Amino acid sequence: MTQTYTHSPKPFGGPISFILKDNRLTVDSGRKVHEVQLGAVTTVRMTFEPGRLAQKSFRTKVIMKDGKSFTFNSLNWKSLVEAQELTREYRAFVSALCQAIARANPQARFVAGKPLGLWLPTSALAVASLLAMAFMIWQALRMGATGVALLGALFAVVGVWQIEPMIRLNKPRPFRPSEPPAELLPKA
Repeated sequence: MTQTYTHSPKPFGGPISFILKDNRLTVDSGRKVHEVQLGAVTTVRMTFEPGRLAQKSFRTKVIMKDGKSFTFNSLNWKSLVEAQELTREYRAFVSALCQAIARANPQARFVAGKPLGLWLPTSALAVASLLAMAFMIWQALRMGATGVALLGALFAVVGVWQIEPMIRLNKPRPFRPSEPPAELLPKA
């Protein structure tokens, strides 16, 4: 069975096509065509990538034994300001790819979230920033600067709204190839 996925990963540049057939994946960037033997895949990593205010981007990175890798995400850029979410297509392709990799290489690792060495400092920095903002709001209220406190509260709310999903969804954890994490796939 052949499964395909095509998207434009950047606002500029051409589309990249992925054609999954049996234990091979063909990656066609328009300039080059690469054949990937799925038995050579060591790791599949799924992450949440914060995007613009209204759009979320989910990314899958595939790493081979020789250290080479490729990524694809759930957004298809049509122009500098317009991106389309490829919900069904991305979900179907990620599911088929993970299962094909698991069949071709049972030792492959399937990991959700960012690497622990990146996730921990990011989480610590986010918590420290929110604590600093809370301290600033408290100091502003103590000094009678209600406007500054309200502005700080607004920034804190926006910060939590933007940072919380990035921290929560990118917590490192393994997953089964037959069940990619639903929270790291666009909502159907």
